[in-house]
This record gives sequence, C-alpha cells and structure tokens, in this order.
Amino acid sequence: MHPSNKDQNFLETINILNKNNVKYWICHGTLLGLIRDKQLIPWDHDIDIAVWSGTISREKIKKIMLSNNFLLKDKHVEDASLTFEKEGGKKVDINFYQMTTLKNNKRKIAYASYNVPKNFFCRLIDALSNAKKYEGKFKYLINFFSIFEFFFKKLKNFLINKKNFYHLASYTQPLELLKEFKDIVFYDINLTVPKKSEEYLRYVYGENWKIPKRKFNWIKDSPSTIKK
Repeated sequence: MHPSNKDQNFLETINILNKNNVKYWICHGTLLGLIRDKQLIPWDHDIDIAVWSGTISREKIKKIMLSNNFLLKDKHVEDASLTFEKEGGKKVDINFYQMTTLKNNKRKIAYASYNVPKNFFCRLIDALSNAKKYEGKFKYLINFFSIFEFFFKKLKNFLINKKNFYHLASYTQPLELLKEFKDIVFYDINLTVPKKSEEYLRYVYGENWKIPKRKFNWIKDSPSTIKK
C-alpha cells in the first residue's frame, strides 16, 4: 500500500467509532478501493462509512465527531449522510441506512437516499455556490467565479425553498448482503466490511466492478441506484 493512501481522517474515524462501540461497515467507493485495490482510490474525494439509522442517532454521531475536532459540513437540506471535514485527510461521510420491502417483488432492501441537483443547470449552480472550495470537474474555471459565490448561494436557496433544486437518488442493496460482516486489516486497524463484499460490489458497481473507472457517476452508472 502506498503511503499516500494512509488517509489520517479515515483511520482516525475508524478508531473513534471503535472506541465508542458504534456498529458500522465500510461502504460505496471506500469499500471498492479496499477490496479491489487493497487501498483507497486516489481520485475518490471522500470516505464512505455506513450505519443503521435505528442503531445510533444523527445527534450522537455529531457529538462524537465534533468532540474529536472534526467539523460538520453544512447542508441546505438533510439527507442520508452527515459529512465531516478535518485538515489532513479526505472528507468523511457517515451514511444512515434504512430497510424497506419493494412493492413489486417483495424483496427486502437496504437503502440510503440523497438529495442531488435535478439537472445540469442545478449542478452548475451547486458548484458555483461553493466555488472557493470546489474540487470537481472544471475546477479552475469554477474557482475563477468565486467572487460570485454569494449570489449563487442565494439563487440555490431560492430554488431549494421553491422545491425546484433537488430530487432523491438512493443507493440500494439486497438486505441479505448486509446481514453478516467481517473484519479486515488496513494499516494495522480492524475495519468492518460486509462478509459478502464482492457480491455487494457487483450489485453496486456492476459485473465490471474490478475495472477502475475514474469518471464513475453513481447516479447514472450504478445499477443499484433508484431515482425519484
């Protein structure tokens, strides 16, 4: 494992969760990197960790992380994740999963729903409303317009209040893939992952999950995503 993948925020968060007996599992792109590459994916900007929403409250997670000097990233509307930031590493997303039964086939699934901009216009406003810290595609062009950030924040809030900005997209997995877990070791720290990690990754990323895809978009490209 390359030293650059020893992300301090990731390792510290796992230590915090273990110390506080929080039951969690590594999910999404972070799990993909650990299982496929035996390291974090270099171009993935955040750490993904999941908990069951019924086992720990959002307020408890906030209290634990803030007491360890992480900062909570402000969101305009609440969704399935809390995002924490700290200098020295990647952002950390704590994703709150729930369970439901699909009406069409009675299959039990786990899901986490997120507010995502509805279209290209909303995605552009979203980027420009955070232009100073924007790290995505066309970074330098978006950063150039940071002097207008206040205006775009106002426009974004206006559209949110009119319910014309977000729609819901959900990561889903069959519940049976999240019934059993196991520990793996990463930089001498025990991490909890789904026992059937490869089946999980195949479900979330498709049959070609072992092939790195730098421009993977979970909303458009993941076969597990359900949009409303």
